[in-house]
Amino acid sequence: MTNTTRHPAVIDLLGGAPMPASAGTTRTVSPPMPPRPPKLPFKRDFRSPRLRYVAAFIAVVALLGWFVLRLLSSNDESAQERIADETDTSETAPTLDVTPPVLATAPPTETDPTACRTDPGDQKSGPGVITAFEHAYYVTRSGTAVRELTTPDTSLSAKEKIQAGIDTVPTGTTHCVRITPISTGIYSVALTEIRPDDAPGQFSQTITTKDIDGRWFVDSIS
Repeated sequence: MTNTTRHPAVIDLLGGAPMPASAGTTRTVSPPMPPRPPKLPFKRDFRSPRLRYVAAFIAVVALLGWFVLRLLSSNDESAQERIADETDTSETAPTLDVTPPVLATAPPTETDPTACRTDPGDQKSGPGVITAFEHAYYVTRSGTAVRELTTPDTSLSAKEKIQAGIDTVPTGTTHCVRITPISTGIYSVALTEIRPDDAPGQFSQTITTKDIDGRWFVDSIS
């Protein structure tokens, strides 16, 4: 058998050591072992059920917190609007009627010497019968009514003559009588006569009155 000598480059490619030229047998060469792959780092599985529950719980808590904040904010705004509405009285507030009530004009009494009387009067006092006398003349326009308010022995004219004087006064004439006491039963009378379409006329009189059985009468006029 003939020995074969290999080229050193071939031996290097096969991974073996060069054989001496005098070797009589063929050497079997084992291929090199491949390197072990490196161990991969441990990765935590975030998809585990426990982690999913924790994430869901955190999301629910965050949602509830947001809802509570919105609710509190809404209540605060409503309270502020309600306070503003209560304090704004420019439109809701009602206005008070400060117009004083109209009081009925009471008839002037004899206790007020400055009163200018136009009431029917009475026979309870001297000023009362004077007022009744002028009322019968200008308002009732009756000579008979005027004469009934005088004393039986008065110096005044009869009822017919008094009526004739009344008839000369235009219908619609008004009057006002102001009575001032002078002494017992005697009064200073300022008579104002207001005829239609004419300036008021004023007349000064002194009227004496008498009390007969508790009733007062006109006795004389001067």
